[in-house]
Amino acid sequence: MKKYTANGNSFVLFDISKTSISDNEKKKWVLENCKDRDGALFVEKRDGIYYMDYFNKDGSRAPFCGNGARVFFYYLQNEKKENVSKFLTDAGLVFGKIYNGKILIKMPKPSIAQKIKIENFSGYLLKVGVPHFVTFVDNVDKIMINNIGKKLRKKLNANINFVQKLSKNTIKVRTFERGVEGETLSCGSGSTASAIILNENKVKVITKGGILYVHILNDGFYLEGGVENV
Repeated sequence: MKKYTANGNSFVLFDISKTSISDNEKKKWVLENCKDRDGALFVEKRDGIYYMDYFNKDGSRAPFCGNGARVFFYYLQNEKKENVSKFLTDAGLVFGKIYNGKILIKMPKPSIAQKIKIENFSGYLLKVGVPHFVTFVDNVDKIMINNIGKKLRKKLNANINFVQKLSKNTIKVRTFERGVEGETLSCGSGSTASAIILNENKVKVITKGGILYVHILNDGFYLEGGVENV
């Protein structure tokens, strides 16, 4: 078992690429080892390609995790010394690369954003590997996120992102995450969802855990940030 943090998002990683365990065993490992971590990554191999199986800290499986995917790619490149550019997830094939010491992951193709209003919050519901609700507020620091976020999460069954626009291409984001059932220091897919709504070519995302960048390119959306082995 290894421990990593990616922009404040913290994970445990289990390499089971040379063996296999049941879903019940995975859930048991997650509940026993995540503790104060946000989730768990299982490194597997399927038909010769690496596969990321992701579990939230509550033992529920999620099809994707943006910062988790960056950790997964970091592990393959730096720990296993595997010269790979892609891996499988339940949200599809994911491509990664290292640029100036940072890990870039091509995010799953997002769904078309649906504009909705709920509990006096107007925003957008979209899927970036997992479902997200993005709502813009005047000051994210004043949001009682574990109260409001919890209420919205239960109604929408989605991760809830409160976003403050600081400049044309800079936003500050706080996320209440499904499966963690609380605020996390960072959320990669939530940052990407928020940047997609902002709709600038390159978006700087400030989170409690640090800074992420979302690049909106012709072939898709890329999430950039650091990874630490801690």
